[in-house]
Amino acid sequence: RTAWHKRNNVILADEMGLGKTVQTVALLAYLMEKKNNLGPHIIVAPKPVLPNWQKEFAKWLPTQMEVVLYDGKPEERKQVRDEYLVNNNFNVLLTHYDYILKDKSVLGKVAWNYIVVDEGHRLKNDKSRLAETLRTSYTFRHRLLLTGTPINNNLQELWALLNFLLPTIFNSADNFDEWFSKPFKGMDNVESEDILTEEETQLVIHRLHNVLRPFLLRRRKAEVETGLPEKTEFTIYCELSAWQKLYYQQVLMKKRVQNKSLNNTAMQLRKICNHPYLFHEDDNGDEAERLRASGKFWMLARILSKMKASGHRVLLFSQMTRALDIVQDFLEEGGYQFLRLDGKIKPEERVGQVDKWNAEDSEYFIFILSTRAGG
Repeated sequence: RTAWHKRNNVILADEMGLGKTVQTVALLAYLMEKKNNLGPHIIVAPKPVLPNWQKEFAKWLPTQMEVVLYDGKPEERKQVRDEYLVNNNFNVLLTHYDYILKDKSVLGKVAWNYIVVDEGHRLKNDKSRLAETLRTSYTFRHRLLLTGTPINNNLQELWALLNFLLPTIFNSADNFDEWFSKPFKGMDNVESEDILTEEETQLVIHRLHNVLRPFLLRRRKAEVETGLPEKTEFTIYCELSAWQKLYYQQVLMKKRVQNKSLNNTAMQLRKICNHPYLFHEDDNGDEAERLRASGKFWMLARILSKMKASGHRVLLFSQMTRALDIVQDFLEEGGYQFLRLDGKIKPEERVGQVDKWNAEDSEYFIFILSTRAGG
């Protein structure tokens, strides 16, 4: 809100879980109710999170704001254009990156008030199609980038974000880069291609932070959610089973195992360390065999049993969906109530899964998620 009053375009980079979506909804509600700013606004987000945006608008502004989802087949999008865009009888349009590109000839004609780019770090490459299209085919009065990813110290990527926020000020990458290198020009012992010393690097970073300060708000959970207990992290080392040790040694010795080509050694070793079934499928084993086959799963069974007995609930993440399949088999055989969310779950169904988990009377003990879909 302060940024809007100062006519600043900014990056909201709070840590994940601090409510960037709700804060954005609150901003647009403030503009409508206090400033009579009815939009139109456009929110560009990854397709899987569009249902969550709809849910938050419905929760906080169920009747006050006309929020339209721009998605689906060509005829469905045309219907949205005919019903809403032609007569400008909406406040917020929700869409994802693909249609910013595909339908720029139509969406680019609208004089947008605010554009909100969820996962704004996608614009850090100024030569990407998305950045180029937004820069050349659309007009916005105000711009807001949302990202949970820390802004790094790469000058080119930083310039790309600032160029999108304030294109008239940060209009030259060369000038931007030159400004940061000025402290070292003219020094007899410094050539342009030299690597900066630690002291020089710290000076550049200090300048970066000074440039970013008016345009970036980043808060961490420890700063905001003071009422929450401190998070405690434990790393539990699990011994490999005899089966895992055998496969592990064979892979290290570059032998062919069960007719498998071992081109990607590191990935094969990761699979073996998680569970041998990821390396050599065997769906004939019972629950006891699955646990004996993997040190991690044997430990997981013990942890879940204790968590269940003490009234805890569990979120379990994995980078491998096949590992989730094995976990799911174990949970089903153990009689645990669980939910699952991965890339196979349709975006419109994901919000329902989360709602089931968050319900006050939820019966579910464990939620298993892929890091890509649920992280």
